[in-house]
Amino acid sequence: MKNLFALSMLIILTFSCNEEDLIPETFVNFQIQASDIGGVGQAIYTDLSYGVRGIVIYHSDIDQYIAYDRACSYRPSDPCEVIHLDDENSPTYFEDECCDSRFLITDGTPFSGPAIIPLKRYNTSYDGVYVRVYN
Repeated sequence: MKNLFALSMLIILTFSCNEEDLIPETFVNFQIQASDIGGVGQAIYTDLSYGVRGIVIYHSDIDQYIAYDRACSYRPSDPCEVIHLDDENSPTYFEDECCDSRFLITDGTPFSGPAIIPLKRYNTSYDGVYVRVYN
């Protein structure tokens, strides 16, 4: 009985996942001077050659940085689904004007709109001068 239940769940999950709606995996490995990002609470966009739709890097704490792909987790295959900072000088969340979803800047969790999956997050490291973004 347990095996039948497990098999049923596997089949349901397999057919309910649509790969077109997932943010594609892409190789990311670059570094940027921390001074280009700004102080704690500030963020910058990278050029579009990084990630799927570019990457945004947020300076979250004295020596901590968070990097997210700018592809919205709701229909990321749609070219208009791109997240933006709500305020470029003092951001508090990300928003996607195409689907009207909003995401927490601290962990990428959606809190408004149709998106239910968090933003794609990349690893970061800081050596005192450079912030490295990678997966």
